[in-house]
Parts: sequence; C-alpha cells; structure tokens
Amino acid sequence: MFFALWPAPAIARRLHREGERAHATTGGRRMRRDTLHLTLAFIGDMPRERLEDLLACADKVDFAPFALVVDRIAAWRHNHIVWAGASVQPPELESLVSQLNAALADAGFPVERRKFSAHVTLLRNARGELPASDIDPPIEWSVRTFALIESDLAQDGAHYTVLKFWPAAGTTGH
Repeated sequence: MFFALWPAPAIARRLHREGERAHATTGGRRMRRDTLHLTLAFIGDMPRERLEDLLACADKVDFAPFALVVDRIAAWRHNHIVWAGASVQPPELESLVSQLNAALADAGFPVERRKFSAHVTLLRNARGELPASDIDPPIEWSVRTFALIESDLAQDGAHYTVLKFWPAAGTTGH
C-alpha cells in the first residue's frame, strides 16, 4: 500500500516518453505507463483490518490544488533508478506530505524519516550513465487529488489498484 499522486493519462504519456528516451541511453526495465506515479508515503504490507485506519489518516489531510512542474530527468547510481522530478517542490506538495505523514504517525503507521524527494520512477536496473538534464518542454502536472494505491506483485511486474482518491480543497476530484 502507498499514497501517491496519480497522473492523468496525458501526463502519464509524457512521463512514459521521457522514460523511453532515457532507456535508449541507460537500458534497464521501463515502468509501464499505467504504473507511473509519484509516491507520497509508502506503507508496505498491511493487515486488511487496518485499512479503515489508513483511510481515516487520509481523510484528515486538507490540501490546496497546485501545479507540479516536472522539469528534470536524472539517475540514482546507487539503486540504478532513472527518475523524473521537479527542480522546485511546491509548498503545497510539502504540506500534503507533512500532513499525511503526521496522520500516519499518529495512527501508528511507519513513516519515512528521510527528506521527501518528489520523483516518478521511469526505469529500474538502468546500466548506462545519464547526466541530469532538463525536460523540454517541462511537464505541467495539475495536482487536484491524491490516492491510496494497493500493489499486487506478479510475474510481469506490479499491478496497481486505486482504492480511493481524495480531492484538493475546493475541487471535485480526479
């Protein structure tokens, strides 16, 4: 289980194309377009009886809609990941993550202690060098919801099911 920003189809297509371009240089395993997301909080395996508690945590979050400008592509050598991200994280995103982590911690769920690093994983097991570069034109992601996602690992990779979306204040959702 994890909470994430789930891109609209047009955003997912753009991210997928960026992954395709990077793949030509680095190789590795491309993430399927239908699995691209930006993780806000990773929960991991969780007993089903705690699902209501998890939903209640997200119900406490109050966030404003915001624009996320995905304008960078880079690689982390230590784990062979190629990712796309924003050179500037909007304060609304920081607030969303902080509120979510506070509610999760209060309910006894594990929370990440490292500084939040907003990114979308495009490739795993990348082998070649990929210097950080700009995405031109940048991907303008209008964030109006966040979601709780359930992951099912299969032989052909992870399959994700959106369990619920939460809309930003003053919006009607996805």
